[in-house]
Amino acid sequence: MKELVSILIPILNADLTIHEEKVLRHSLEVLSRYPVILFTYEGADLSAFESAHNRVEVLTFKAKYFESRQTLSNLFLMEDFYARFTWSDFVLIHELNSWIVKDEIYYWCKQGYDYLHANPIGRYGSNNSIVNDFSRIWGLNEVQKQELGKSFENDGLKLCHVQRMIRTLSARKKEAHYYRQNENFENKDSLFWEIEANRFWPQLRKPTPIVQNRFSQNASNILGYADNRDAWPTGICGIDMNNLDSLPFYK
Repeated sequence: MKELVSILIPILNADLTIHEEKVLRHSLEVLSRYPVILFTYEGADLSAFESAHNRVEVLTFKAKYFESRQTLSNLFLMEDFYARFTWSDFVLIHELNSWIVKDEIYYWCKQGYDYLHANPIGRYGSNNSIVNDFSRIWGLNEVQKQELGKSFENDGLKLCHVQRMIRTLSARKKEAHYYRQNENFENKDSLFWEIEANRFWPQLRKPTPIVQNRFSQNASNILGYADNRDAWPTGICGIDMNNLDSLPFYK
């Protein structure tokens, strides 16, 4: 039977830091009802996690995609990557810079969106000042793309409809190839999905920024936390050893 959603956790280095291992163990516990795929480079040994959790599998890709976050973004812009997971309607790409606050993944899969992630970081300027109705059609210049790319720093939690991602990359082959080859764009996967996927014709159904904030928020954008747990997002990205302990929902 086809899965509704599977959790994909990239592992850039099999020797996890204390922080990464803490996040991973938390996610394996909170998201235990879903299939979890740890994907990493060929030759990496993650058998300890695979044997400890019966719903965890390990998949490998070429090592060149795990040299850095920049090279990993190239993998996220390839049809072949998503084609490995066509047995699942959705995938939640969960990098180890993100913390799951509460399991609302099933809910989000049923809301009719193809792509959800955190809004850009505010300190790099308003997203709306760069991406508007005009630029959504005619595109951005190289400087604007570089600036917008920076605003997706640590954008590590993305819910993706698998077939829609494949279809979009197929329709935007030329643009996806250009992004994979361009080393001047930071966070090029988030940048591509933000400004290229729906140019000229909407390929992906995306939520409003307000709805995106209910799904995920970057820790850099959060000034304070409400006492009401219902007001917290599903996940927080951009966490590290310096801010994890300060999160009110950290256990």
